Amino acid sequence: MKRITLIIIVLLVSKSMYCRIDTLQAKSKITDVTVFFSGAQITRQADLKMNRGKYLIMIDKLPQEINPQSIQVKKITNCKTLSVKHQLNYQNENKKSAEELALEDKKDAQEFKIKEIKNKLKVYDLEEKLLLDNSKLSRKDDGSKISEIKEAADYYRLRLNEIKQGKLNLYSDLDKASKAIQDMYTKINELVSAKRKTYSQILITIDCEKETSTDLSLSYYISSAGWQAMYDFRVDDITKPLVIVYNANVYQSSGEDWNNVNIKLSNNNPSLSGNKPELLNWYVERTNPYNKEIAKQGPGAIKGRVLDASNGEAIPFANVMVMKGTENVGVCTTDIDGQYAIKPIQSGTYTVKVAYVGYEASETSYVTINADKTTLLDVKLKAGAQLMEVEVLSYAEPLIDPDTKSGGKVTHEEYHTMASKNINSVASMTAGVYQSDYSSLNVRGARDKNVSYYLDGQKVTSYKTTNYISNSFKTTVANLEYVIDIPYTIPSDGEDYSIKIKEVSVPVGYVYHAVPKLDKDVFLTAEIIDWQQLNLLSGKSSIYYQGTFTGESFIDANFVSDTLSVSLGRDKNIIVKREGNKQMYDRRVVGSNIKETVAWDITIKNNKDAKVKLIVEDQIPLTEKKSIEVELLESANAKVDEKIGKLTWEIMMEPNEKKVVNYKYSIKYPKNIYLAVE
Repeated sequence: MKRITLIIIVLLVSKSMYCRIDTLQAKSKITDVTVFFSGAQITRQADLKMNRGKYLIMIDKLPQEINPQSIQVKKITNCKTLSVKHQLNYQNENKKSAEELALEDKKDAQEFKIKEIKNKLKVYDLEEKLLLDNSKLSRKDDGSKISEIKEAADYYRLRLNEIKQGKLNLYSDLDKASKAIQDMYTKINELVSAKRKTYSQILITIDCEKETSTDLSLSYYISSAGWQAMYDFRVDDITKPLVIVYNANVYQSSGEDWNNVNIKLSNNNPSLSGNKPELLNWYVERTNPYNKEIAKQGPGAIKGRVLDASNGEAIPFANVMVMKGTENVGVCTTDIDGQYAIKPIQSGTYTVKVAYVGYEASETSYVTINADKTTLLDVKLKAGAQLMEVEVLSYAEPLIDPDTKSGGKVTHEEYHTMASKNINSVASMTAGVYQSDYSSLNVRGARDKNVSYYLDGQKVTSYKTTNYISNSFKTTVANLEYVIDIPYTIPSDGEDYSIKIKEVSVPVGYVYHAVPKLDKDVFLTAEIIDWQQLNLLSGKSSIYYQGTFTGESFIDANFVSDTLSVSLGRDKNIIVKREGNKQMYDRRVVGSNIKETVAWDITIKNNKDAKVKLIVEDQIPLTEKKSIEVELLESANAKVDEKIGKLTWEIMMEPNEKKVVNYKYSIKYPKNIYLAVE
């Protein structure tokens, strides 16, 4: 009987050991990101060390917007993946963390210190007033002795100086304590902002066959990211190839920074439907079913500033949330200038909520976000409660005069009417008010430009650089991918970060164009043959000629011609002049008609040191009436397009060569009408 009981106990213990599931909270980091035109696929990795048995692996603090259907877990060595579950983790905003409580204790200590300083200042005030009230020497019948006057003067001077120096030291301590309180509120607000966020959790159940140490690779898709193709077309001289610099403006506002990650850029768009369109019944007597405005696919954005409603000053590190009903579609914190940006956001109507410790929360409803546009929204917050009573005292030079007032008080009402605040103002005692003249203040997140440039993972300030990163690209069936060889950092702030992809030197044909009738300048273009081989995507391009920015253009990847013409701007080294030839002008009456003959001379001078190709365009008038006749008499071998009346000369010019082309035409019209012939 005892043996049977022992066997049962052993079986029960073994079963409980086998059925037990250990929970592991794995620490993961982002290693790879594939950025699409709209959205991004994030890959994270975590190190695992496990014994034989079943485990529930929890990966926490992930973006709320994760698409559960996109979650993929690669096979774990020596383990079987039993299930993958996604859930949202709502933070307890009312529960204070140990770090938050510690900061509040430090803040309270600084506030108590300020009260002590103010008490000491009041004691100094009383002593100073006592000295000034008793500064007059009592008169004697025979007058005061010089020694007594000197002794009294020395005492007053010494003691008043000690009082003034003591006050100066106390004001310095008061200012330091005020700054410390402001820093405490900033740190507390950052902690509170983190608690307001809703995070995703991914729970992975695995069964390990034996003890193992391996990597966990997890990927998922988010929509709050994207990139845009940008190009630089650079020409130093027409004797050199055209240099094309491939750039990408990458942005994301997922709520987590991408720190030193491997980046791929793809022209794929997973947000678009993969289903083929279906034809509808089309009745000629009804409205065309396809006559609907096609919605733009590009995402929109929102940006603006968060300000103090009482004085208009910026509020740094305020929490900004864009809500669609109860769903949080974007969140960020303001920078040191109170600025925020959230991109991308799909077009629609949203509610924008802003919160900051010490201020009343703001909620703006019915904010419209349009596709391919940026909505500007500034938010002003009202102070929620007066943190503490503060008196600001101002002192003049000490005078031996009992009627002189040693200071004055600035009330709460007077403070709010001030035009500006300095380092000693009550603003430094108020939560959320930042004084921009604090030269010693060290704050994270400040940014001097809307677009930051990174090279080899490091921020650079000079846009003109030749040390571009190398890259490789591969073409798949569905899309084109650029694989960036250098890890990059893309913060979650909705701003554009420029990545240099590659640089290509392209042999091109440089052609000058002139239309002297409309413009006296000559325009240089670069003709790129078989440009489709360059794998250009649709995007904006910046044009640089001889180191000078000359303008912007747009590359249309759907352009079907084999030759792509890129305008490089004006060139003053080629001169074109158009003048009427008065000697050849003639006007005569022929029966009931008038016949006018008009001639033009076009003079061209090449002041460059290189041979150039120049295309000159002009025109003769057209007529729609049979009673009016236009005839081209001379064209100097121009190519004539009779449908539009355009004359085109293709001219090759040697260095410093001068040429003249001319053309002549006549117009015959009835005498009873008036024509303004050029």
